[in-house]
Amino acid sequence: MVKISVIMPVYNDADRLDKSINSVLSQTLDDIELVCVNDGSTDNSLEILESYCEKYEFIKVYSQTNQGSGKARNYGIECAEGEYIGFLDADDFFIDDDALEKLYFAASENNADMVSGNIKLVNENDELSPFEKFDYFEEFGSILPEEYGIPWSFYKNIFKKSFLKDNNIIFPDLLRGQDPVFLAEVLSKVNRVYTAPADVYAYFYINGAKQCNTYRKRRDTVMHYKMVFDYLNDSKFDDIRHEFRYAMLGFIDMMGIDSASDMLTAYREVFADDPDNLRAAEEYFYFKYKDNQDLIDSFDFESDDYLDFDNGSMKLNKIPDKPRISVLIPVYNAEKFLDESIPSVLNQTFDDIELICVNDGSPDNSLAILEDFASKDSRVKIINKENGGCGSARNRAITEAKGDYIYFFDPDDYILPNALEMLYRNIITNGSDLVICNFKKVSDTGDSNYNIDCSFYFETMFDDVNFNRFVFNCMDVKKDVLNSYFAPWNKLYKKEFLDSYDDFLFDLGIAFDDVPFHIKSMLRANKISYVPEHLYEYKYNPNSVNNTASNGKDIFRIIDIVENILKKENCTSDFKNEFELFTISHIIAYMVSTNSEEYLTRAKEVFSNLNLEDNELVSGIKLNRYNLVLKANSVKEYEFEDYKLQIDDLKSTVDDLRSFNKKSSDMIKDFAERNIKLSEKNKKLSKKNKKLTKKIKKLTKKNKKLKKDLKKAQKLNKEILNSTSWKLTGVFRKPKTVLKKFRD
Repeated sequence: MVKISVIMPVYNDADRLDKSINSVLSQTLDDIELVCVNDGSTDNSLEILESYCEKYEFIKVYSQTNQGSGKARNYGIECAEGEYIGFLDADDFFIDDDALEKLYFAASENNADMVSGNIKLVNENDELSPFEKFDYFEEFGSILPEEYGIPWSFYKNIFKKSFLKDNNIIFPDLLRGQDPVFLAEVLSKVNRVYTAPADVYAYFYINGAKQCNTYRKRRDTVMHYKMVFDYLNDSKFDDIRHEFRYAMLGFIDMMGIDSASDMLTAYREVFADDPDNLRAAEEYFYFKYKDNQDLIDSFDFESDDYLDFDNGSMKLNKIPDKPRISVLIPVYNAEKFLDESIPSVLNQTFDDIELICVNDGSPDNSLAILEDFASKDSRVKIINKENGGCGSARNRAITEAKGDYIYFFDPDDYILPNALEMLYRNIITNGSDLVICNFKKVSDTGDSNYNIDCSFYFETMFDDVNFNRFVFNCMDVKKDVLNSYFAPWNKLYKKEFLDSYDDFLFDLGIAFDDVPFHIKSMLRANKISYVPEHLYEYKYNPNSVNNTASNGKDIFRIIDIVENILKKENCTSDFKNEFELFTISHIIAYMVSTNSEEYLTRAKEVFSNLNLEDNELVSGIKLNRYNLVLKANSVKEYEFEDYKLQIDDLKSTVDDLRSFNKKSSDMIKDFAERNIKLSEKNKKLSKKNKKLTKKIKKLTKKNKKLKKDLKKAQKLNKEILNSTSWKLTGVFRKPKTVLKKFRD
């Protein structure tokens, strides 16, 4: 039985066909066959194939009218006699001579349905480079199908023929994109993918945009994304689907403006029953071409078509004047900030916004300033209400917002000009429920000494990640759910996500109302994405309501609310350690400033119910304060003992600094001594190098002279060999046996 049948579809590949076939001829594996399917070539590809077929019995040639590589491969699979099926395009080649041998060894040892090797890119000069989309296999082993990655490069694999037949896996009737669909179906049905340490395949990359030169090819490419999503619909493939979704949007970039109308038509047709992916495509089209008004008008984006389901049937909702982003601003006595803060929103590079300003009963001139902005910019909407606090103002704005996305902004802050554009691009590309960015904390007095970068540092949690195309959830960043920055203005939220719950509002009549909102959104979001840049400037005001001692009592209410949220979301045990750290940190923070015996008593009650066993998140400093709360008989005693702890902490810090300084000094001294030794060694090597350099120069001169002498000798030798006397006397230079025969 043939071990591996290599299927090669051929269409006008005469220029690279020899190299491709020769890479099969050089394979060390016995019992293989090369099944070539000529797909109606109009060049001399068929003649080349037939000449090889005449020389080699294991090369078989079949022909069909031009129907595309997918049908050609299906034809080849039907004709193949091999136990396993491999594939080779006529402009590519196998790299290692033992590539198929290693693949077959892994297959036969494991009775594998699929074995995978390594792939590299090759250019027109046959220069190889890594294909960084895939892990590089350096040993025999196996991976789960969901660990394969995007279903690309099926060429680097072999597949058991009986497995393909039993599952009726063939290439779909598409002019473009058949390969990922084939591989996606395979991955959806195999239990494991076995791996071999072989450089199997050299892939000659051609820009796909040049190939998609008809509407049918463009539509088929879009269709292949849909088919892959359908095959990989198991939750274990979530990461692959997310990455492939990014590739789907990248196809819009690849095709460009000339085919934009065709592309959008294809997406709307193919994804008509898939509103999530259709919306993603439409949003990306809009974002990419938002500055081309003629094209946007032709897309019918002004009416903002969206798909909804009503009694099982699909209908289009036309929502006029619907902005992409609603920016919500609660305003109270902010007159001295508005002339700087409002323009920072209105002058964003992404301008498809509405700005909903809720004047929360300001007694100053804030309303008049807002009205002036509204008279000059139709995007500014004003809601005037009685004073009810920041939470009530934000809640009112949420109910009035028309945008697809919600962004909260405080009236005394500042947002960088490209902030909304970066957040919007990230959230639509990733399909996330919310996207987080970093921010700066700056003094509202303009003090340049008070300028702090506030970062989530997700870069340190995820290795080698491109955050333009990466999502995570609360379980990946547990500490940041309960013990990080709680403000809503460093996040852009999908309104559909917020609207899917009936309690996504800010708590009223309580300080720190943004804490529960943040925690609920982080716990509930299926997909969270991240922009590492610092896009927001938070103007810190020490007299802000959330920083006054009088609000310390609300800490206990917030703790109760957060505990109930964890219970409601069924994640109390998952976040036990994080909640204990949250509780201790916030209670301690206001212990001294509240100066209340009642506060201390309540803190003792809360702390006595905590079980900090094996909680490594609570640092030694916080643990000391925790124990101090339990021991203290009064706030004054706590304050005094806390002061002593602060001194001890400072002493410890000083000791650490001294120790560090000593180690640094020792290291510097050691480095200096090593540097001296290296300098001496370098001097010796420099001298030796000079001698060698001189010697090389002499040898180079001698070599040049010898080359000249050699040329002269070769010239003389040539003259002698061509001379008449040399030719006449040639007989005398024959061996003795020849001379004897000549004499006889």
